[in-house]
Amino acid sequence: MRRGALLRVALMLLVALILVLRVGCGGRPTAPVLGERGPAGLSSGEGEERAARAAEEPGGALLTAIPGTFMDQNGRARSLSEFRGAPFIVSLIYTRCPSVCPRLVAELKRLERGPVGWRPRFVLVSLDPAHDDPRTLAAFATAHALDRVHWTLLAPGATALPAIAGALGVAWAADPGGGIAHSAVIAVVDSAGRVRDRRIGLDVDTAALAAVWREIVTAQFHGSD
Repeated sequence: MRRGALLRVALMLLVALILVLRVGCGGRPTAPVLGERGPAGLSSGEGEERAARAAEEPGGALLTAIPGTFMDQNGRARSLSEFRGAPFIVSLIYTRCPSVCPRLVAELKRLERGPVGWRPRFVLVSLDPAHDDPRTLAAFATAHALDRVHWTLLAPGATALPAIAGALGVAWAADPGGGIAHSAVIAVVDSAGRVRDRRIGLDVDTAALAAVWREIVTAQFHGSD
């Protein structure tokens, strides 16, 4: 082999080694830094899968007491206080999410189709309010066949989002791929706005969630909630 060819091969091997070292040591972290919060972009999906199983302790605040104005998928300004008086099921998602959020919605729809008794009211709050305007939320609802009677999609204001995430114990961070790595949390909320049950991760026990829902609804009808 000529000297020039050997030099080219050596240079190619050196470049490959540098790329391996950059990816392994500094190109992408092995896990998202969930303590830092940031904006969303186009998600890689990889960081989200890891983050779905991690969550913080819920703050204990009443969800229906969290202030702020929200825009729903119909372009209507809403407040969380409107949901006081009836139980509901809530989760935090964002519409550009490629992996975790569609699976969360699928689990919620499976719960909706199951033997839950009184059909639940579902509230989905966006982690990406800068992008998830009413038109985008409506398109997401249509794509996932979420009817407007039982499903409310909300884009929160800047101050309300951290309060909701804290109340549910949802950790979220800007993913290195440009999206949002976040906890996968489904919470059952009673008529007073208290989180009564919370499931973390993507392997959701919908039967257990349905049992909690029936218990809360029964207490609601008997005036003991």
